[in-house]
Amino acid sequence: MATTERALALLSAPGAVLAASRDGRAFAIYPRGDRRRRPAARLAPSEVAALASDGAIAFERELGYVITVAGRARSRREAAPPHEAFAAQHAAIVERQVIDTDAEVRAARAVASGAAITRLSALKDAKGRPWLDGDELRAARMLRADWEAQQAGLMRGSDWSAAPQGTSARGPANAQERRLAERCDRRKRFAKAMDALAPPLWRVLHSTCIREEGLETLERAEGWPARSAKLALKLGLAQLAAIYAAARASA
Repeated sequence: MATTERALALLSAPGAVLAASRDGRAFAIYPRGDRRRRPAARLAPSEVAALASDGAIAFERELGYVITVAGRARSRREAAPPHEAFAAQHAAIVERQVIDTDAEVRAARAVASGAAITRLSALKDAKGRPWLDGDELRAARMLRADWEAQQAGLMRGSDWSAAPQGTSARGPANAQERRLAERCDRRKRFAKAMDALAPPLWRVLHSTCIREEGLETLERAEGWPARSAKLALKLGLAQLAAIYAAARASA
């Protein structure tokens, strides 16, 4: 039998389902939902019941059990080191090369960026044309960048508690103050965008741009018809682009 942590990791793969095994004595995880293949792992009925009770999996007619948004977050959280667990439940954490205030290059752990926006830019309409226009993709990038800026203090390698080391106009203290001010501005802009968007549209953007969930996963979580999340995504990003444009015009 697989551990629940491994089971959630396996269910995070695209199309994976959890269904009763052929002998009926346990539950099996089938990659891509293909029950003709050998299952990747097996779970006892009590383990399945516990995962469903915790909201990590949900039953869908004609499919079986599938992982939920909460289940994906739990899987990422459990797989991450303790000090990165909170941030990892929202997005992958990677090592980057950064330049500190002393112009020294060092390694730092940070939220991975770019993957979510790359997937969004690859969406096409029925005629093969880009589904999202330039303004909508820029709004998605800005939302993602604002969210990432808020996470700066959550990863190892970002230290905002050190005492100021200089007072000149080009000194480390001033650079740190500028970063803190920028982080505060981004947090405010992120909060304003969240408040201005209709709740269903905000959930779409949060799921796709922040949590990096697929559109099918979002539809299952919301109980929406197939392919409806794609339209909701476009509507949400169009509204977000208008919110950002209005903010720039009034600045």
